[in-house]
Amino acid sequence: MTSTDLPAIQLNPALDRADIAARLRRTGRVRIRDVFPDPVARRLHQCLATELPWNTVFNEGDGKVHTLFPNQVAAMTADQKSWLTNFVFERARNGFQFIFNSYPVWDLADQGKAPDLYVFRLLDFLNGPEFLSFIHEVSGIAGIVMADSQATLFQPHHFLTRHSDRDDAKGRRMAYVLNLTPAWRAEWGGLLEFLDEAGDVAEGFTPCFNTLNLFTVPAPHHVSYVTPFAAGGRYSVTGWLRDRR
Repeated sequence: MTSTDLPAIQLNPALDRADIAARLRRTGRVRIRDVFPDPVARRLHQCLATELPWNTVFNEGDGKVHTLFPNQVAAMTADQKSWLTNFVFERARNGFQFIFNSYPVWDLADQGKAPDLYVFRLLDFLNGPEFLSFIHEVSGIAGIVMADSQATLFQPHHFLTRHSDRDDAKGRRMAYVLNLTPAWRAEWGGLLEFLDEAGDVAEGFTPCFNTLNLFTVPAPHHVSYVTPFAAGGRYSVTGWLRDRR
């Protein structure tokens, strides 16, 4: 498929915007199924599953993020992989911790280093008038001016512990997760789970294909541990809708 044959990215014209707005404003979060025409979602999945060089990212404390590039991951011994797993598990017991695969879509585009990949066309769409107008309509937040973006791949033993996504300096108003895994079962983990004031799970979103999750921030949530028996990876494009660059 040449670049001229790629499906044009657009929202599903059948979306019930009034219903989406009502659900979002009632609870602060909403799942939008079949958000794109099927050929768009399948081409995005193809891009994530076969074309991206995935980095592995994990944190050490609240502010320090480590990135392992593909060649570094490939060179790791079994003992080194075991050490890393034990390191993040130990820190996850009592604090904020994550480990997953990432591809920095927004960062590369912002640095003028974007390759010719379909996921960058999605970034252009998310920052274009059709999508931003849709967000203004359903959220009622007229000040949102941009979307940043990263592609993520959660594989077995990956997780993201409790956090709120709050970052006033970057002007985060909402978060989004576009799920792009064709088949997923809830018992495999990788659910986006929202927590109430008592720390109980108030609601959980299974990563259904071609489904866009939107929620206002701050909002306590986590991505549950992906089990060793999960049949494949959990692909998504995620980021924040912001009122400033």
